[in-house]
Amino acid sequence: MNSTKLERRQYPRFRVREGSYAFINNIPFTIQDISEGGMQLKSVVFDERPHDNLKVDIFISNSKFYIKGVPVRLINLLHDDSTTPFSAIYAKRFGFKFEELTEQQRNFLENLIANNTDGEA
Repeated sequence: MNSTKLERRQYPRFRVREGSYAFINNIPFTIQDISEGGMQLKSVVFDERPHDNLKVDIFISNSKFYIKGVPVRLINLLHDDSTTPFSAIYAKRFGFKFEELTEQQRNFLENLIANNTDGEA
């Protein structure tokens, strides 16, 4: 039996530099990684499951990158086991796929990936 996982992503993922945030309804998330097709976010305060289709604001604190209203669709939700086992706080990882992007949003994401990432994730 083959135990290798089938890679379904169309675009490579990149680790985003520290200070990269996304906001859903003004709730902060750290951006774990990003690609031209989507991104993975992490939060310790977001308890509910977000709607499948929503808009995300992206902010990079070390630069002038900020864009509002990027349409995304939730594709997975995972509990992050990397938090301390004795802590009552736990993190969740949210996988989002970008939906129909404007030309400005596409250019923003391409620029973010080119200038604010630290290699493939």
